[in-house]
Amino acid sequence: MLKRILVLLLMLGLLGWAVMVGAQDQVEVTFWHAMSKAHQATLQSLADQFMEQHPDIKITLVYQGHYGDLSQKLLAAVAAGNPPVMAQMYEDWTMKFLEAEALMPLEPYIPEEVVNDLPEALITTNTFIVDGQPVLLTVPFNKSAMVLFYNTDLIDKPPATWWELLQMSKELTVDKDGDGTIDQYGFGIRPYPEFFIEFFHQAGGRLFNEDKTKCLINELPGVLAMYYLAYIRDYSLYQTAYLSGPFGDGRVAMYIGSSAGIPFVASASEGKHGWMTADLPVGPVNGESMIQGTNLGVFTIGTTEEQRQAAVEFIKFLLTPEAQLEWAKGTGYLPVLKSLIESDEWKSYIEENPERKAPTDMLLKGFVYPHHPNMYNIRQVIGTAFEKVMLGQASPEEALNEAAAEIESEYLVSE
Repeated sequence: MLKRILVLLLMLGLLGWAVMVGAQDQVEVTFWHAMSKAHQATLQSLADQFMEQHPDIKITLVYQGHYGDLSQKLLAAVAAGNPPVMAQMYEDWTMKFLEAEALMPLEPYIPEEVVNDLPEALITTNTFIVDGQPVLLTVPFNKSAMVLFYNTDLIDKPPATWWELLQMSKELTVDKDGDGTIDQYGFGIRPYPEFFIEFFHQAGGRLFNEDKTKCLINELPGVLAMYYLAYIRDYSLYQTAYLSGPFGDGRVAMYIGSSAGIPFVASASEGKHGWMTADLPVGPVNGESMIQGTNLGVFTIGTTEEQRQAAVEFIKFLLTPEAQLEWAKGTGYLPVLKSLIESDEWKSYIEENPERKAPTDMLLKGFVYPHHPNMYNIRQVIGTAFEKVMLGQASPEEALNEAAAEIESEYLVSE
């Protein structure tokens, strides 16, 4: 009996030792992100699936608040030499991390067939100059596109051009009870930089010259876009808050916004009226949509080679068709693989969820901001100029000339 007890104790001791060794051998990857609620739940589900397939890797998700919070914490962590292994990041953050030599290029590790499966704009926005050479430094993560939301109880066929958008907005702006106050606006305008940049780009605009020493926001495309928006503002509900609420209440017949707002439009409109998304009305030069959202990067500072390689494995998993499909369905963000977008699975999903067709189409012909480390500040200057025109405080020329001068003097490198 004594021998049996000793053998049992020995076995239990060996088992505990094996468990302890297994835990010590597990590589931990900390992932700082800004995904909350259902988005976070979907991300955790994907992390759990990955860890089940890779028991030697532990993915620790750390929610850091909104994007502004995440940005500040990442910049502070890099400066202190203790960032996470991987994180979400916008391109201007990436450029700061690149200057600090804090990021690992992903190009050698992401299979070429995966890179070639990304839309061209997403390859462009994740490619940075490293040691004089263009290198895929990050990969796309949560992406959305600008689309037109419209009330199907009021509109049978959405506008296809700027002219049609203006005419339809005019017709749908009405004082229903004759009290002198507009009850229903044809369009909605929210004064944030990307709203103006969307029209600026469709008018053929470019933010900078080739070497980024001159701001071109005040050239003809910018003036044209600003005058158009100033004119359509007469038939628009103008507010700084999101437009999904007034759209759902029937106070706005149409507005342009990110496809990430689809769940909010659905909730706000439920039981009140029908709605749908459409491709953006085409401007004088093109009908392209701005692609928004963050990318994923892996840090070299304060991390081990094993952690970095484990992070790469997780990123490769997130870029598989299966993970992309679950991510898109669970969050409302768009899949970033062309093969998945063209697959029977996604087509079947769009048939059941037709509001996803326009964002998908817009992603494939989308555009992105040019890389610049001061893009956050540049955006703020452009947003201020846009707001001044919308509030009647300056003409388009005055506001854009002032914005261009401030951007050039404060944020662009002079030769």
